[in-house]
Amino acid sequence: MKSYKVAVASGKGGTGKTTVAVSLVLALEGLPEQIQFIDCDVEEPDAALFLKPVVRATSDVTVPIPSIDTERCTGCGKCAELCQYNALAVISGKVLSFKNLCHSCGGCTYICPAEAIKEEPRKVGVIERGSVGNIEFVSGRLDVGEPRAVPIIRNLKSMAKPRTITVFDSPPGTACTVVETVKDCDYCLLVTEPTPFGLYDLDLMVQVLEVLGVPSGIVINRDDGSTRIIDEYASGKGIPVLMRIPLKREFAEPLSRGIPLVEADTSYRREFLSLAEKVESSI
Repeated sequence: MKSYKVAVASGKGGTGKTTVAVSLVLALEGLPEQIQFIDCDVEEPDAALFLKPVVRATSDVTVPIPSIDTERCTGCGKCAELCQYNALAVISGKVLSFKNLCHSCGGCTYICPAEAIKEEPRKVGVIERGSVGNIEFVSGRLDVGEPRAVPIIRNLKSMAKPRTITVFDSPPGTACTVVETVKDCDYCLLVTEPTPFGLYDLDLMVQVLEVLGVPSGIVINRDDGSTRIIDEYASGKGIPVLMRIPLKREFAEPLSRGIPLVEADTSYRREFLSLAEKVESSI
């Protein structure tokens, strides 16, 4: 197989996105290529519950925020005028900084005529690195109370190696965290369920991918035989349905105990290898 970067997204939570991502990377483990798994769902990282990696290194993720030198500050207000996120305010000639609103653009530092603003690092999360057999495992976790997950995802994306098959487990939804995860990927697997809710959010995710120019294929999870709603949509959009995972209690019970699908039913290793081959042929 050739190297590529594939994101596994869903458009909504609870469709089985992590189930597919974990089983896909475990099925690839026996290949001669280097395999990398990156959990970008930094607000609710759970892939480690299934992969059970050996974590060997942990590092902090920081973002630069303004620090005001009150002795040099003249209270001119140019920094507050510039800030589009209202992270700075000038009251009675004094600058107030709201760190949670800052987007680390550096504009205030650049525009300050008194050079009274410098940047200092602020911790927003952590990144863990380890391995699962021959698979390199990387995961990020946003600190409790922090509003912005994108800086951590950017750090995670920078760890994707060349000449490696890299699987990104995307956050749910279609917000900026998902865009940051999916953009620049070679392919996106869209995990959905055969329900009106599944279809609605699938369509939102397809619209995002159309803007980003990332090709995609669909995996229907919890297939109970009533997938016409998804099949008709996929046909109309020209998006292939690459895999169907049936709704079975024998799959749900092991998953609830942290046992991946390809370990609960080893015959599915071949199914996920076939899925990987379909992805490769579509790139």
